[in-house]
Amino acid sequence: MTEPLLSAAALGIRYGATVALDDVDLDLHRGEVHAVVGENGAGKSTLLRVLAGAERAASGQVRRAAGVRVEWVPQEPMLPPDLDAAAWIFLGRELRGRSRLLRAATMRAAAADALTGLGCSARPGARLGTLAASQRKQVQLARAVRTHPDVLLLDEPTALLGAAETATLFAAIRAAVRAGAGVLYVSHRIAEVLGLADRVTVLRDGRRITTRAAGELAVSDLVRAMVGRDVPEAPRAVRERGEVVLCVADLDVGPVRAATFAVRAGEIVGLAGLVGSGRSAVLEAIAGHRPVTGGTIDVQAAPRLVPEDRQHKGLVATQCVRENLLLPAPELWLRRRSERRVTKTWIDRLAIRTAGTEAPIQTLSGGNQQKLLLARALRHRPRLLLLDEPTAGVDVGAKAEIHALIRRLADDGTAVLLASSELTELLAVCDRIAVLAGGRCAAVVDVDEANEERLAALMTA
Repeated sequence: MTEPLLSAAALGIRYGATVALDDVDLDLHRGEVHAVVGENGAGKSTLLRVLAGAERAASGQVRRAAGVRVEWVPQEPMLPPDLDAAAWIFLGRELRGRSRLLRAATMRAAAADALTGLGCSARPGARLGTLAASQRKQVQLARAVRTHPDVLLLDEPTALLGAAETATLFAAIRAAVRAGAGVLYVSHRIAEVLGLADRVTVLRDGRRITTRAAGELAVSDLVRAMVGRDVPEAPRAVRERGEVVLCVADLDVGPVRAATFAVRAGEIVGLAGLVGSGRSAVLEAIAGHRPVTGGTIDVQAAPRLVPEDRQHKGLVATQCVRENLLLPAPELWLRRRSERRVTKTWIDRLAIRTAGTEAPIQTLSGGNQQKLLLARALRHRPRLLLLDEPTAGVDVGAKAEIHALIRRLADDGTAVLLASSELTELLAVCDRIAVLAGGRCAAVVDVDEANEERLAALMTA
């Protein structure tokens, strides 16, 4: 076999008492997609940071072949909100004429091509702060793919993308691989890993469990290697639906026009739609976070929103686990011992992997940050829960736990409105699904009468 483009030998790194990587070996060759999978906190993102040179390992070695160019797309799209998409795509790589003036028109045209090539509807001149999290992810990917690097390090690139956008990204990845690039691909979506990767490495608790050809593996094999046990899917329960808790009529917000649907107590209603269809805008309008231009929203209980963009709209990066969980905290809670007791209760209840109640929020993996946001919402015992991509970046075991939790909430009478880019998730969890397409609510279908093909047809109509 030829020399690897990139290799790691005996990598080790820890954060205090937490072991992030423990004696990890891995290599990446030209013309292959090498996937890395594992539970939240298994060390996947840490491994990519070390390979990208963004973090130094305490032990072990990273080697790159001579002249190899590496592009890294981290899991969280932390982009400067005041820059436009074209400026970010060319940041540090600006095109200039003979007089050293920026060739702004050329860069915008090239940025438009890069965005279109990934199925992104965002304009090159759009400010990053105005884009949905899914569109910011596509901008990140456009910056990386446009340069035709030798190595692409992709951390959860499809966590916020729908099926159509994912297919477009996969086409770009396969084209890069055919041209001789190597792609290291981290994802919790097991089915897409097996459909895309040539080899798969499984990490568990910071250690490499196995590396095998993707063609030798089934979904159940990977799940068992990741979590050390089988993860059965909970059966669908038949629930009694109560009074209408949320009624949306002729709602105009963002790209959505005249959307109408209702959610009853004890019911889980899904919101499906392509990237940019307005799923997040609808949820934010119901939560009172976004002004509407028409229609009515009638709620019978105070809504609690778990946002799609956890970094910009959910978490406070400078605060610890305890402080983030208790936001907003009434004055009576401002007693350190009580706060720690409540935080520990929720850490245990949702199996949040953290070094403790005082751990900095940025030391948690993306999936554990997501669980913390869920805990914050559930702490208030809401009768109306709004979930925007509740399992984005969450491993298969934690996803099953979150789905079971959502079902239990509905069993207890909570009304749930759930937006997701994963049609399989909507079909597995929801009772009915409202489909957004072309700026309108195209249909509301009962889940027993729906499948992925029908939903995809409605979304693209």
